[in-house]
Amino acid sequence: MLLIIEKETIIELARLMGGEESANVMKILLKKPGIVDEEIASRLKMDIRDVRKILHRLNEIGILHYELARDKETEHRVFKWYVQEEQISGFILTNMKKILDRLREKLESERNSQYYWCGVLGHPRLLFDEAMERFFRCPTCGNPLLSHDNEELIKALEWKLREIERALEEMTRFKRIEEIEQNKK
Repeated sequence: MLLIIEKETIIELARLMGGEESANVMKILLKKPGIVDEEIASRLKMDIRDVRKILHRLNEIGILHYELARDKETEHRVFKWYVQEEQISGFILTNMKKILDRLREKLESERNSQYYWCGVLGHPRLLFDEAMERFFRCPTCGNPLLSHDNEELIKALEWKLREIERALEEMTRFKRIEEIEQNKK
């Protein structure tokens, strides 16, 4: 396993991927590995189709897997669901790297572009060419667009990048230590 991920983190990941119902499904899966979808639906008083949608969505991203069996009495197929905790750390690392790349692109854009803004929260900031096409008027409210000082945003992006890079470095350091220990065996 790459990292030991706390159960609360796994539940929060499920919540981010599918809302509160996904988090509730994950709580049950963590408590009772190998549980079937009908039992999850019964415990949560949810429609079986909704539970199956959640299970399949979490399976698609690689944090759940199932074993297929047959019910001895009815001969119906039965899916027993399990959390793939060893895959969750990889999922988190991959998505952190994607976020890091997007933040780097955003930082580069902020450093190399001049933005214009009316000053009203929620209204768009426009690049020079876009502002000029609109005669330096906000497309939402019509107020004049003024040059926007984005230095605070640049500082915030730089700080966030450092934080994510530090977290990734720590996570990959654990991975390297684990690989070394496995190679000794």
